Amino acid sequence: MSNTDKAIKSDADTISPEIRSRLQKCFEYGNRKMQQGEHDYATEMFIQCVLGDPGNIIYMQTFIANLRVKYGNNKKGASYGMIKGSGSKGALKTAEVRKKWADVLKSGYEVLKTNPWDESVFMSMGKAALELGYDDSGLALLKHAIEAAPDNIENNRFTARELEDRDQLDQALACWERLLKAKPDDIEAGKEISNLLLKKTIQKVESGGTKKDQEEETEENQDAGSKKFNKEDEFEKRLQKNPEDRGLFLEMAQYFFQKGNLRKTEETYKRALKVFPDDVDFMPALLDIQKMRAREEVERAKKLYQKDPSDELKEKYNALLKDYNAKKLALIQYKIDQNPQNTTAHFEYGDMLLHFKKYKEAIAEFQLARNDVSLRGECLMALAYCFQQIKQYRLAMMHYDQALDSQEGEGELVKRTLYDAARLAFALGDLKKADSYANRLATIDFSYKDLGVLLDNIAKKRDN
Repeated sequence: MSNTDKAIKSDADTISPEIRSRLQKCFEYGNRKMQQGEHDYATEMFIQCVLGDPGNIIYMQTFIANLRVKYGNNKKGASYGMIKGSGSKGALKTAEVRKKWADVLKSGYEVLKTNPWDESVFMSMGKAALELGYDDSGLALLKHAIEAAPDNIENNRFTARELEDRDQLDQALACWERLLKAKPDDIEAGKEISNLLLKKTIQKVESGGTKKDQEEETEENQDAGSKKFNKEDEFEKRLQKNPEDRGLFLEMAQYFFQKGNLRKTEETYKRALKVFPDDVDFMPALLDIQKMRAREEVERAKKLYQKDPSDELKEKYNALLKDYNAKKLALIQYKIDQNPQNTTAHFEYGDMLLHFKKYKEAIAEFQLARNDVSLRGECLMALAYCFQQIKQYRLAMMHYDQALDSQEGEGELVKRTLYDAARLAFALGDLKKADSYANRLATIDFSYKDLGVLLDNIAKKRDN
């Protein structure tokens, strides 16, 4: 650990009561915004929390949960995540090489804003957190990496060793077993599994025998089950005493959501709306949860259809997809109705219209959303594509130019935009611009589609 990181950790360990109070208020406000479906606003609140108190596992887990809700648990994050996160990812790698662990965490959280399932980022952040002495959050980040890529051999190997060092033998054993399943001939994994099983046996003997351990474990399990029951029972008792306790409904919904129980989360919001029918927080939160549940149904139906491509399952999948799109649209429309200046909602609506090839309607939405600096680059790219689809080629070219001026990186979207812009410039007879964009793409990926042929055609036309 560097001197700088030691100082940072020392500061984190001695956070003043005033700062802790401020961070907690940010956290509570972020939770309210998350429940309202304003996930971008919630992210800005939570990022202050995780950077202000990097060892706080609740802050970290809520930061990730909010982003995953924002992206509908699609397991890949933003459509343009590779572009938007490329700068932060580069900064993360630089900080990692230089062993600037605090900077690794800071850059990592920026990348997670666009893809809260990035296993390589979780691994880097987990290692950095452990280096800084934040064991709980460090291990949690490593586990997120494993969940995102359970068959990654080296991730399982590293995490298994860290878990064993902290005496979490069952979880370490699970990592080695996953590794051995992915790589059956791994000698180290076989040895470590045997060693861990022996270590567990020795621990049981030293603690007074297997029977005693089993009795204690049974008691612990019973206590855990009782606590779970009592928590939900406690909510109901408190509601009976005060059925108009708005804060309690929010607390219940947050509890079920963090447990991953979307059905009970939805039921809680429905109950709350019966008491507070005009509440501006509960309605968007309900629509958001309904959208998430519909998305899960679509994913299940898709997997079933892929295994058995029957007409019946195809019809079911299409019906569920239609229902999901309807719920998605209902949430977007609600956000716009409540706040016509909500640029994120206009962008989401434009993206949805583009998906259904309603290009003229999509253009209007993207034009409203591009006033937001954080969305400008994405909007310009989308507008260029839409104008090209309706054969407004010069308008398309103008937006391609603006989009590529405002975007950096080497992601798939940048490559596609460079390729489309070069082809359009060539078709319009602007050979200088076509050559410039095609060569810029060639420096990134010369094998992209038929780029070589396009470069030859540009050169021939210029020679003639």
